[in-house]
Amino acid sequence: MVTKQEQHDWSSDLIDSIWFHIGNYLSINDIDRLSRTCSRLHILFTSNDFWSYLIRIKFGSTIWRRFIKNSSIVIDNNNNEFSSSCRSKLIYYELLKRQCISFTDFNQVTLDTNRNYITISDSSSLNGEVLYINDSIEFCYSLHIETKFKNILPGQYDVICRMKLDLPYILGNTEFIVIAEQINSSKIAYKQLTQDDFLSMYRCFNCDLTKTNLWFYYNIGIVEIHGNERCNIYVSITNHDSLHAKCGLYLDYIELKLRLE
Repeated sequence: MVTKQEQHDWSSDLIDSIWFHIGNYLSINDIDRLSRTCSRLHILFTSNDFWSYLIRIKFGSTIWRRFIKNSSIVIDNNNNEFSSSCRSKLIYYELLKRQCISFTDFNQVTLDTNRNYITISDSSSLNGEVLYINDSIEFCYSLHIETKFKNILPGQYDVICRMKLDLPYILGNTEFIVIAEQINSSKIAYKQLTQDDFLSMYRCFNCDLTKTNLWFYYNIGIVEIHGNERCNIYVSITNHDSLHAKCGLYLDYIELKLRLE
């Protein structure tokens, strides 16, 4: 009979570097489950060295140096799933998390109160509904939508808006502005679209054969949070023309995508 002290530790059959390599192919939940199988893997997968390795592999050396090697960034642990002693794991989770806000989430989006915004069902959207801008000819309004990404890690982010068009009629200039709420913001994402711009995109993403309007991803630009402090990022979509109806614009979500510098 084999006693508890004599039982073979199966995890010791592989050296740490191989376990690190295996962890690169697993989700956070898979790693957590594997760490519960024996004490050795628990120590290994809750170490700063392991999560630092994953950050370097998945996000590159520049991101690794900024957030791990030379970093004084403070990471607040508001998630009970993670140990506060493993700072690298908290940073990995934040880097991996998709920063995305749906335009139909009225708890996160502020809308111009002078107009009626409506949502419609769409199974191909982020959460099954989209914000639809489709004024009647009798009623014309300016357009103002704003939202805010809260407590974002320093770095450079591509700002991407998912939308589609249905023969757009949006006169005047429509401005997309994205800026970090900090002093002397370095990179500000800004784009200005005219009616001709919307029509050009409509021709590109409207399929005449199937009569289908396709979703597309519009890159507004790059926004940057400099320094070592977390920061909010402000987003605004505005068209001040109140003399003409605005029609044919579907907005799904706005997303921040970390640039692997």
